[in-house]
Parts: sequence; structure tokens; C-alpha cells
Amino acid sequence: IDESGVYGRDDDKEKMIKMLLCDDRRGKGNTVIPIVGMGGVGKTTVAQLVCNDKRVKAHFDVIAWVCVSEEHDVIKITKSLLEGLGSLCESMETLSSLQVKLQQSLIGKKFLFVLDDVWNSSYNDWEMLKSPFSSGKQGSKIIVTTRDERVALMIRNGPIHFLDLISDEDCWSLFEKHAFRNEDSMRNQELEVIGKEIVKKCKGLPLAAKVAGGLLGSKGTFKEWEDIFNSDEWCQSNTKDGILPALRLSYIHMHSHLKR
Repeated sequence: IDESGVYGRDDDKEKMIKMLLCDDRRGKGNTVIPIVGMGGVGKTTVAQLVCNDKRVKAHFDVIAWVCVSEEHDVIKITKSLLEGLGSLCESMETLSSLQVKLQQSLIGKKFLFVLDDVWNSSYNDWEMLKSPFSSGKQGSKIIVTTRDERVALMIRNGPIHFLDLISDEDCWSLFEKHAFRNEDSMRNQELEVIGKEIVKKCKGLPLAAKVAGGLLGSKGTFKEWEDIFNSDEWCQSNTKDGILPALRLSYIHMHSHLKR
């Protein structure tokens, strides 16, 4: 991850690292630390920042990352973890053989696993997935990013980290980085003024600020920026289909051959 493009997450990063580096000798098994927040708030980004930190890399023997998403396939997730640890998996291997292989790979090792974008709230599925993790060394950790607090409450045995929106200042810095890529030809006071009004419509969501900035980075006139600012899409709720207004605007302004 390019840390120079991340704004407003220093405190979240340090809190997560503190939890990861703390070895609770009284506890048994692995500590699961969920990161909970709405879509586009930056859960994956914070997890990437943490895994990229040299203190974390030095603390754990192995680190592996899996993007889980809505399809919670235990075989696929286990394979991905093994591949992240450098093991080769045959296409026809059973869950049992994969779990034995993962269990053996973790013996005596302090590991950090990231399960990114988890939706499944089935306790039985979670128990099945984590059964090989018990062979890891005391102090091993699992980060789980999710939008659903129910998932976090079901899997956690440690603290939950709730990720808030970023400040207006940080939101503007993120927007500014993507909107004014060619500063000499684009930046002017008029665009900055309306740009700050557009950022307010992003409501502290980093993904919205990034996408809106990227969209406007290819539009150099005040009229084009004003059209984006006045779009009715900002008034649409993103709860119906999960799509942020900024993402929908980005799609609307694509060339027709790209929309497919």
C-alpha cells in the first residue's frame, strides 16, 4: 500500500498494532480482532497499513491474507491461506487434507491472518474454518474486516475496533490528491471552492472522496465540476443497492463501451 495516499488513519493503525503486539499469556488459542465499519470507510486500508508495518512483520513468523467476500467457501479460504504461507495445493484436495496441511504448517509459528470482507455469520462455518489455527504459537492473531457487527460479535474473543468516518480536512486531502493530479494545468481557486463543497457530499467516506476526486481529475472546467456537484445522484441513498453516490457518478460518466 502507498501510505502517502492514506489520510486520517494514523490513530486507527496504532491502536490495531498495539492490540496485535500484545501477547496475552493468560489466554488460550488465537486472538480474533474484528475491524467493523460501513462500506467504503477504509477497513481494508487499515488492515493493509497494519500488515505493512515493520513492527508487525518482525513480531509474526508468517502473515497471510484472504479476501473472503460474500461467498464463504471454507475450502477456498483454507487453500488461500496455505498459498499465502507458500504451500502448493492440488485442485482436487479435500477440506480434511487441506486442514491437516494447514495445521502442520502452523506448528510452532506465531501467525497473523487477515480475513478481509467477511459476511457469513454462521458460527458452525467459523468453527470449521478456524479448527486448524489452534496449532499456531501462543500470541497468533486473526484480523477480520466486516460491515456486519453480528459477524464481529460471533467471532471475536478480543476487542472490536470500530472504524469511524474521517474528518472533513482528511477527506479534502484525499480528494485533492486525486482531483489535482496535474496541478499546473488544473488547480485554480474556483475549482478548489466547489471541490470543497463536493467533499462535503462525500460525508467522511474515504472511498467516496477518492472516487469523486478521480472522476473530476479528468474534468478541467468549472462547468464540469458544477454539473457533478449539482447531480441528483448525491440525493440518492446508498442503502438500497449498496452503491455509493460517488461510485454511481463515476459509472455514469464512463464511456459507453466501458460501462459493459
